[in-house]
Amino acid sequence: MITLRAIEPEDLGLLYSIENDPAMWCVGTPAGPYSRYALKQYIAAQPATAFGTGSLRLAICADGRAVGLLDLLDVSPTDRRAEVGIALLATARGKGYAHSALEQLETYARDVLNLRMLFANVSASANPAARQLFLGCGYTEVATLPAWHYRAGEYEDLLVLQKLI
Repeated sequence: MITLRAIEPEDLGLLYSIENDPAMWCVGTPAGPYSRYALKQYIAAQPATAFGTGSLRLAICADGRAVGLLDLLDVSPTDRRAEVGIALLATARGKGYAHSALEQLETYARDVLNLRMLFANVSASANPAARQLFLGCGYTEVATLPAWHYRAGEYEDLLVLQKLI
Protein backbone atom coordinates (compact mmCIF):
# COMPACT_ATOMS: atom_id res chain seq x y z
CA MET A 1 0.00 0.00 0.00
CA ILE A 2 1.29 3.43 -0.99
CA THR A 3 0.86 6.49 1.23
CA LEU A 4 2.05 10.07 0.99
CA ARG A 5 3.22 12.06 3.99
CA ALA A 6 5.29 15.10 4.90
CA ILE A 7 9.01 14.46 5.02
CA GLU A 8 10.42 13.77 8.46
CA PRO A 9 13.93 13.86 9.98
CA GLU A 10 14.16 10.08 9.57
CA ASP A 11 13.95 10.60 5.78
CA LEU A 12 17.48 12.01 5.74
CA GLY A 13 18.89 8.81 4.22
CA LEU A 14 16.25 8.83 1.47
CA LEU A 15 16.94 12.45 0.56
CA TYR A 16 20.69 11.85 0.67
CA SER A 17 20.38 8.86 -1.68
CA ILE A 18 18.12 10.58 -4.21
CA GLU A 19 19.68 14.06 -4.22
CA ASN A 20 23.24 12.67 -4.47
CA ASP A 21 22.55 10.03 -7.14
CA PRO A 22 24.33 11.20 -10.33
CA ALA A 23 22.03 8.96 -12.39
CA MET A 24 19.11 11.18 -11.30
CA TRP A 25 20.85 14.39 -12.30
CA CYS A 26 20.31 13.75 -16.01
CA VAL A 27 16.53 14.05 -15.64
CA GLY A 28 16.36 17.19 -13.56
CA THR A 29 18.42 20.20 -12.68
CA PRO A 30 21.36 18.91 -10.67
CA ALA A 31 22.10 21.09 -7.71
CA GLY A 32 23.93 18.45 -5.68
CA PRO A 33 25.80 16.89 -4.21
CA TYR A 34 24.36 17.79 -0.85
CA SER A 35 25.84 17.19 2.58
CA ARG A 36 23.84 15.45 5.29
CA TYR A 37 24.04 18.68 7.27
CA ALA A 38 22.48 20.72 4.44
CA LEU A 39 19.72 18.14 4.01
CA LYS A 40 18.99 18.14 7.76
CA GLN A 41 18.53 21.92 7.57
CA TYR A 42 16.31 21.51 4.49
CA ILE A 43 14.07 19.01 6.27
CA ALA A 44 13.78 21.25 9.33
CA ALA A 45 12.75 24.20 7.17
CA GLN A 46 9.93 22.43 5.30
CA PRO A 47 6.78 24.56 5.19
CA ALA A 48 3.47 23.33 6.54
CA THR A 49 1.61 24.44 3.42
CA ALA A 50 2.30 24.56 -0.31
CA PHE A 51 0.96 28.08 -0.62
CA GLY A 52 3.51 29.84 1.59
CA THR A 53 6.55 28.90 -0.49
CA GLY A 54 4.93 27.65 -3.67
CA SER A 55 6.26 24.14 -3.15
CA LEU A 56 5.61 21.00 -1.17
CA ARG A 57 7.71 17.84 -0.83
CA LEU A 58 6.10 14.57 0.23
CA ALA A 59 7.58 11.17 0.99
CA ILE A 60 6.20 8.21 -0.95
CA CYS A 61 5.88 5.26 1.43
CA ALA A 62 5.38 1.61 0.53
CA ASP A 63 4.26 -0.52 3.45
CA GLY A 64 5.43 2.17 5.87
CA ARG A 65 8.92 2.59 4.35
CA ALA A 66 9.89 5.76 2.44
CA VAL A 67 10.86 4.79 -1.12
CA GLY A 68 10.65 8.08 -3.00
CA LEU A 69 9.81 11.76 -3.14
CA LEU A 70 6.94 13.63 -4.74
CA ASP A 71 7.25 17.36 -5.29
CA LEU A 72 4.70 20.03 -6.04
CA LEU A 73 6.51 23.05 -7.48
CA ASP A 74 5.40 26.48 -8.65
CA VAL A 75 2.08 26.04 -6.86
CA SER A 76 -0.21 28.82 -8.04
CA PRO A 77 -3.41 29.36 -6.05
CA THR A 78 -4.45 32.01 -8.57
CA ASP A 79 -4.11 29.76 -11.60
CA ARG A 80 -4.92 26.65 -9.54
CA ARG A 81 -2.03 24.64 -10.96
CA ALA A 82 1.27 23.08 -9.91
CA GLU A 83 4.20 21.28 -11.45
CA VAL A 84 4.84 17.68 -10.36
CA GLY A 85 8.21 16.04 -9.85
CA ILE A 86 8.72 12.46 -8.74
CA ALA A 87 11.78 10.38 -7.85
CA LEU A 88 12.03 6.83 -6.55
CA LEU A 89 14.93 4.86 -5.18
CA ALA A 90 16.28 2.51 -7.83
CA THR A 91 15.08 -0.50 -5.81
CA ALA A 92 11.50 0.85 -5.81
CA ARG A 93 11.13 1.45 -9.54
CA GLY A 94 8.92 -0.69 -11.76
CA LYS A 95 6.56 -1.73 -8.96
CA GLY A 96 3.68 0.66 -9.62
CA TYR A 97 4.54 2.93 -6.68
CA ALA A 98 4.87 6.07 -8.81
CA HIS A 99 1.51 5.47 -10.52
CA SER A 100 -0.24 5.01 -7.19
CA ALA A 101 1.51 8.04 -5.68
CA LEU A 102 0.42 10.25 -8.60
CA GLU A 103 -3.18 9.10 -8.22
CA GLN A 104 -3.12 9.99 -4.52
CA LEU A 105 -1.47 13.31 -5.28
CA GLU A 106 -4.23 14.18 -7.76
CA THR A 107 -6.89 13.59 -5.11
CA TYR A 108 -5.00 15.68 -2.55
CA ALA A 109 -4.29 18.48 -5.04
CA ARG A 110 -7.93 18.63 -6.16
CA ASP A 111 -9.74 18.10 -2.86
CA VAL A 112 -7.41 19.78 -0.35
CA LEU A 113 -5.35 22.31 -2.32
CA ASN A 114 -8.21 23.15 -4.71
CA LEU A 115 -6.00 22.85 -7.79
CA ARG A 116 -7.46 22.17 -11.21
CA MET A 117 -4.34 21.20 -13.15
CA LEU A 118 -1.06 19.38 -12.66
CA PHE A 119 1.78 19.39 -15.17
CA ALA A 120 5.22 17.90 -15.57
CA ASN A 121 8.27 18.84 -17.61
CA VAL A 122 9.97 15.67 -18.82
CA SER A 123 13.16 15.23 -20.82
CA ALA A 124 12.24 14.07 -24.30
CA SER A 125 15.39 11.96 -24.59
CA ALA A 126 16.73 11.14 -21.11
CA ASN A 127 13.60 10.00 -19.27
CA PRO A 128 11.25 7.83 -21.33
CA ALA A 129 10.05 6.06 -18.15
CA ALA A 130 8.70 9.34 -16.74
CA ARG A 131 6.94 10.12 -20.02
CA GLN A 132 5.27 6.71 -19.93
CA LEU A 133 4.34 7.13 -16.27
CA PHE A 134 2.56 10.43 -16.84
CA LEU A 135 0.85 9.25 -20.03
CA GLY A 136 -0.29 6.11 -18.18
CA CYS A 137 -1.80 8.32 -15.47
CA GLY A 138 -3.90 10.25 -17.99
CA TYR A 139 -1.61 13.20 -18.68
CA THR A 140 -1.51 14.62 -22.20
CA GLU A 141 1.52 15.98 -24.04
CA VAL A 142 0.60 19.59 -24.68
CA ALA A 143 3.88 21.15 -25.79
CA THR A 144 7.52 20.62 -26.60
CA LEU A 145 10.01 23.16 -25.32
CA PRO A 146 12.85 23.02 -27.85
CA ALA A 147 16.42 23.13 -26.51
CA TRP A 148 15.04 23.97 -23.05
CA HIS A 149 17.30 22.01 -20.72
CA TYR A 150 21.10 21.86 -20.68
CA ARG A 151 22.43 18.37 -19.97
CA ALA A 152 25.74 16.67 -20.73
CA GLY A 153 27.04 19.53 -22.87
CA GLU A 154 23.94 19.83 -25.04
CA TYR A 155 20.51 21.39 -24.97
CA GLU A 156 17.61 18.96 -25.02
CA ASP A 157 13.90 19.27 -25.61
CA LEU A 158 11.45 19.06 -22.71
CA LEU A 159 7.93 17.71 -23.05
CA VAL A 160 5.15 19.39 -21.12
CA LEU A 161 2.55 16.90 -19.93
CA GLN A 162 -0.68 18.17 -18.37
CA LYS A 163 -3.71 16.76 -16.59
CA LEU A 164 -6.87 18.55 -15.59
CA ILE A 165 -7.95 17.13 -12.26
